[in-house]
Amino acid sequence: MRTAAAAMGVLCAGLALAEMTFGGSGPLVNDMALRYFTAEEIARGKSYVEGRYVLFGVRTAITLAFFILLTFTPLSRTLRDLSAVWAGHRPWLTLTLYAACLLLCYRLLLLPMDLYSGYFREHIYGLSTQWLGGWFKDWTKGLLLQVVLLLPTVNVLYLFIRRDPVRWFLPTTGVLAGLILLLTFLAPVLIDPLFHTFTPLRDADLKARVLKLADRAGIPVEEVLEVDASRRTVKANAYVTGFGRTKRIVLYDTLVKRSSPDEVEVVLAHEMGHRIYHHLWKGVGLSIVALFLGLGIAAIFLRWGTTRGLSAHPADPAGLPLLVLTLFVLSLVTLPLQNAISRRFERQADLAALGLTENRDAYIKVEVDLARSNLADIIPPRWAVFLLYTHPPVLERIAIAEQP
Repeated sequence: MRTAAAAMGVLCAGLALAEMTFGGSGPLVNDMALRYFTAEEIARGKSYVEGRYVLFGVRTAITLAFFILLTFTPLSRTLRDLSAVWAGHRPWLTLTLYAACLLLCYRLLLLPMDLYSGYFREHIYGLSTQWLGGWFKDWTKGLLLQVVLLLPTVNVLYLFIRRDPVRWFLPTTGVLAGLILLLTFLAPVLIDPLFHTFTPLRDADLKARVLKLADRAGIPVEEVLEVDASRRTVKANAYVTGFGRTKRIVLYDTLVKRSSPDEVEVVLAHEMGHRIYHHLWKGVGLSIVALFLGLGIAAIFLRWGTTRGLSAHPADPAGLPLLVLTLFVLSLVTLPLQNAISRRFERQADLAALGLTENRDAYIKVEVDLARSNLADIIPPRWAVFLLYTHPPVLERIAIAEQP
C-alpha cells in the first residue's frame, strides 16, 4: 500500500513538473483586459488554464498509447483468453469480464492524473473545498456508474455485431440514440442525486423572479432547486436540465450566496437561451448523426482488424480496443468542429440572456465575476480557442454587451 501511494505521489509530481515546464509564457495584456481585470488576475488565470492545456495533451497521449498498445500487441488477445477461461467460455460473460477489466485498467491508469488535476491542483489554486476521501468517493461512484451503463451497452453492441458483422452499426445507432434520450430524461432524477444534494430554493423572492423569467422565456418549469456545490468547489454556475416532467432549474449555492438577484437572472437567462434556441435537441440530433458516422467507420476498421490478425472476427472481444481507438481518434479529429458548434450555441445563449434581462451592466459584471472565480484565461491563444474552447473567451462575451 505504501509503495502504491509513493508511486502515485511520484506520478503527481511528474505531472506538476510537466505543467511547469510546458505551461507557456506570461500573459499578453491588452487595454480591454485591463479595464476589467488586474494584471495579477490575468496572469493567475493564464497559469491555471495553460496547465489544463498540458494536462489535456498528456491525457490524450496516455489514452492513445493505452489503446494502441492493446490493439497492436498480443495483450488484448491474452486478456480475451483469460476472460474466456474465467467465464467458462460463455461468450456474453467473456465479453463482460473483458470489458470490465479493460475499463478498470484504463481508469486506474488515469487515476494519478485525475487525482492531480481534479484534487491537488484545484486545491493549489484555491478552487476546491472537497476533502480527499470525498474525492475518492466521487471517483468510485463514477467508476461504478460507468460499469452499470457501459457493460450492458457493450453486450448489446456485440450482439448486433455477431448477428451482422457488416451492418451492425445501423441497429446499434438506434439503440444508443434511445439510450441518449433516456439518460437525458432520467439523469436529473437518477444520476445527478448520486453526486449532489438538491433542495428547493429557499429564497422565495429569488424563486419568484426565476419563475417569472422562465415564463418570459416560454419555458414551463415548476422546480427551482439549489445544489450543494460548495461542498466541492468555490466555482459558481446554474443550469436548466431534463425535459418533460424531469425539467428543473438548478442554482449552485455558491452563485446564490455571492451574487445579486440581477446577476443570478443573467446566468439563468443564458441557460434558458439554450432552451429557446433548442440547443438540447440540436445537440442530441448532432450526437446521433456523429454516432452513426463514427460506428459506420468503426465497422470498417473492425473488419480490417480481422484481416491483420488483430482479432479472430468482428465480434471477437479482442477487437474492442480497436473499436474504442477508432472512435477516440475520430472524436479528436472532429473536436474543433464540435467546439465551434458549441461556441455558436453559447453566443446565441448570450444574446438571449441580454434580450431577456435587458441588463447589460449585470451581464458584464457576471462575466467578469465568473472569469475571476473560475480562473478563466482572459486572453487565450487562438489555437487553444480553435481546438479546445466550448465557450467564447470572456472578452468576446463582454464585447457583445458593450455594443450599442
